[in-house]
Amino acid sequence: MQPYYESDWLGFDWSDWVSFAPSDGYLSTAPTDEGLYRVRHQRTEGLEYIGQTGRSLRGRLRALSGCYKPEMPFTDPHVAAPCLWAVREEYGPEFEVSWITPDVAPDRSQRLAIEEALIASYRRDTGESPTANFGRIIPGYRRSSNRSGGFTGGILEEGESEPNCEPGTGPLPWTDADAILSDSWMGLDWSEPERLADAYQQIPKESGLYRIWNEDDVPPLEYIGQSGNLRSRLYRHRRNRDGDLLFSYTTLSELDAAHKRSEVETELIGAHWLACEMAPRDQF
Repeated sequence: MQPYYESDWLGFDWSDWVSFAPSDGYLSTAPTDEGLYRVRHQRTEGLEYIGQTGRSLRGRLRALSGCYKPEMPFTDPHVAAPCLWAVREEYGPEFEVSWITPDVAPDRSQRLAIEEALIASYRRDTGESPTANFGRIIPGYRRSSNRSGGFTGGILEEGESEPNCEPGTGPLPWTDADAILSDSWMGLDWSEPERLADAYQQIPKESGLYRIWNEDDVPPLEYIGQSGNLRSRLYRHRRNRDGDLLFSYTTLSELDAAHKRSEVETELIGAHWLACEMAPRDQF
């Protein structure tokens, strides 16, 4: 069995897999605590979605079960519901869900970092993201807007396209994954550390990733980010943060779309949690 299906995935005590269909009644057994969850489909490989909530798991899963409605739901109250609706149209209704409510779940920073670690670990193991994460939808479908936008998605007509179907990017190399200050952390080529106050014009205006830290207090890092324009983003941090903080960056020209940059940013934050069991200090 794949690790992301296991009851002890990433060291957590996952519930049994149960049917996600509202008519089957299993969602009423989900706890009303904060927690995290994973969704799979019996006819596909891998996970369809990984998520978290700071409210009721039961309520959040019921919001996601809008994917069983006759028409594609809006992206609110759950952003992944349109994609799961499309998966149901393609493969049938056989979704299953499993959840965890770890002791740290009420801590928003920890809960969000664990979500990133789960997605990062999944990408490392499979080479791709869960189907419905990062605002994606499967090929052949157009995603609904939010409720205020009023657009209901569905099957694409011949000649139509949908940008949210565009492929994501593959996982990072994961070399030196525990060495969060290494110049080769996660297999990337990081620049030499500089003081944030000295962020300079030689910083490229390219897509990439960056990390910020206090040299006297590591771990954790202070912040991990991504941008389509590294110079502009680091200038912004220079204005809003302590100039004595250090930063370094790595350019990745292939990250030509926001969802691709979000995928690799998630990997870095997830790897940080796996190495330190905490999020960067100011991440969330």
